[in-house]
Amino acid sequence: MNAKMKVLALALLGLAGYAGSAAASCPSSPVPPWSVNAPFQGTTAIVAGGLDGSACRLDSAVSAGASGFASAQVEDDTPTAEPRYRAQFMVNVDALAAPTLTTVANVFSATSSTTGNGINLAIFGDGSGAWRVSYVIADANNPSGFFAGSVPLPAGSKHVEFDLDVTGGNFSIWLENNVEASPDVTQGGLNTATPIGGIDSAFLGLAAPSDSFVATYAGTAAQFDRFDSRRSSFIGF
Repeated sequence: MNAKMKVLALALLGLAGYAGSAAASCPSSPVPPWSVNAPFQGTTAIVAGGLDGSACRLDSAVSAGASGFASAQVEDDTPTAEPRYRAQFMVNVDALAAPTLTTVANVFSATSSTTGNGINLAIFGDGSGAWRVSYVIADANNPSGFFAGSVPLPAGSKHVEFDLDVTGGNFSIWLENNVEASPDVTQGGLNTATPIGGIDSAFLGLAAPSDSFVATYAGTAAQFDRFDSRRSSFIGF
């Protein structure tokens, strides 16, 4: 089975996968596969009240005075030079109201330990008080060195899923979209194999905030839950 289930912040882990209840106590630190939880100029906390019926969720916040190097993330190092990487997570930024165009922070990245390159997802203001999710992927075919774009992020708890075929140079993203055949964005013809090689690590939570983000949202948490990564099969919800 090539699917590697990675569900964040569950109260109880069982041999068959997981089990949990809202009444159970949340763990004090992330459970496997999360291997690192070392926030810098930020905080991570596992609290009761999952985003999709799970017992717990991850709250991630940057601290007042944080720099662009701040990180409030958990890290998964179980991938190994993956030539294709699919991932999904839930995010809720309702506490982060009325963003501007310069209000930016990373929410997820998957990178190669060899090259340091990969894919990065961030949230930013659309200029009218709403959020968008941007994607930036190392691409040797692009004069800038990157392929980039964005999709709207509506209010509430939303599923974000993407498929990055590093070897084949293909990318798709779904936002609160459960139809594999109809991604919100799909792009082929990328050269991701040269600058990336393979995915080795994943990071979930707020990081690399802009000055505007820190000034507006220091100490205010974005919420994350239900992380799952796989090599090839669609995840859905």
